[in-house]
Amino acid sequence: MNYPKQFALASRPLKELPGWKHTQLDCWWLSVAREVPVIKVVGEQGQLLSVVIGWSILRGRLLQDGESITSRCVEDGAPDCYNEICGRFICFSFTGGDVLVRTDPGGLLGLVYNSGQQILASSPAILELLAPQREDPEVRRALSGGKGEVWYPMGVTPYVGVQRLLPNHALALGNWSVQRVFPLPGGRGRRSDPGCNPQESIARIGEILKANVKALVDDGHFIAHLTGGRDSRMILAASRDWHQQMQFQIIAMDQYYCQLDCQIAADIAEQFDLNFRQLPFLKPSSEEVTGWLQRVGGCVEDTVAALCKTVRVNDSNSHEITGTCGEALRAPYWYPGDDVLTALTAEGLLNRMDIVINPYTLALADKWLAGMPADMSAGNILDLAYSEIRAACWAGPTVYGHEQLLPSISPFNCGDYYREILDLPETFRLGKKAVPAVVAYLWPELAAIPYNRARGLGKLRFIRQEIRLALPIELRDWMKRTLQRCGISSNPLRGYQS
Repeated sequence: MNYPKQFALASRPLKELPGWKHTQLDCWWLSVAREVPVIKVVGEQGQLLSVVIGWSILRGRLLQDGESITSRCVEDGAPDCYNEICGRFICFSFTGGDVLVRTDPGGLLGLVYNSGQQILASSPAILELLAPQREDPEVRRALSGGKGEVWYPMGVTPYVGVQRLLPNHALALGNWSVQRVFPLPGGRGRRSDPGCNPQESIARIGEILKANVKALVDDGHFIAHLTGGRDSRMILAASRDWHQQMQFQIIAMDQYYCQLDCQIAADIAEQFDLNFRQLPFLKPSSEEVTGWLQRVGGCVEDTVAALCKTVRVNDSNSHEITGTCGEALRAPYWYPGDDVLTALTAEGLLNRMDIVINPYTLALADKWLAGMPADMSAGNILDLAYSEIRAACWAGPTVYGHEQLLPSISPFNCGDYYREILDLPETFRLGKKAVPAVVAYLWPELAAIPYNRARGLGKLRFIRQEIRLALPIELRDWMKRTLQRCGISSNPLRGYQS
């Protein structure tokens, strides 16, 4: 089996996979698939500070394999330019006689490790090539109770002794221990910034998106995803100056919400004269779905796996531009009144994130919450949960499932973007003002088409969505949990597996 986009680090090079590249880091060997860029970060005196693997944008340019960039020093286990870098990448930095490892700010290039065996890799499938791994049935039972999709939050995996490295944490290879590096007691990110001007912060976010989209387009990556939602709308808004050069697309699956997405996307394309296409969904064989699940090491079982044949047949051999992590701007886990919530409980966190509740998951949530600074606001914890739990533990593993050599890239995924969100006033975030403000800053006319809703008589076709959006978010979440407890939620891959 091929393992595109993947990597490993151990005391020996991973020679089992032909064509992989090998680099020695201190006493460790870093092995990467041939298409994975390797970037050196050097200090002002020419000394090697870090090695960055993956696909990264810095200061308006997509970095290329084999090049070097300059940084002043290593801070918190990464080059001091870390928060400016956008994309899917891993940093290996040399400091104090040790090697510190960090993921990108959203964990979108996933990394798992077995500290007992002193090995790390992109997925448990690659770990298995270095040393035998044992499945952990307790974890799987705890995380799959009642839900259709299966994924593993807060750093756990379905293997004994194998953990996922979360964003904002550094793994020290000297003793294979992990420490949080952001936010820290007394530092930025614990609460909104009292001096934050929302309009200025939104402008900075808008400029981040524009610069990252332009870097991709300048390098020849013209394809962007378009749906009826807010995240792809912000990407379109950031593409305003280049949209005539670009191709916008959506995969047309025969599902209710996908049909709505297709209709809205087509409306946007017609009104704004976009080069737009709907890719027909191609049903995969059970062998293709099994291969996808093997490449992610069993860490995600979701509808995205069923797209494997469609993605393979329509592989553009480019970085497709996606709205992943735009959701972080939407305060996705906030309930009304959370701006004055004094404490967030483990049960409250799990409920908001649609994670099954049982003693195992409650203990996981308690442990994650205990790692936060004592004076961190509930709102900032909820927004940090998006990148550390949902993005890193769902989107991070899924990047390895598809066989394409080049992953999609989200212009949102950089440290500066997440820090701007945590600085915004909590009332501003709770009021869902951030996304409309970004669109208004970049391309205000796009707001004329509603998000996730049909227009005119089309509402009658999608009346279920109109009813759903009319319900309070707490009630919608309660209804989802009730369906899960009743076992009504079905496996999204049923029908694709033998």
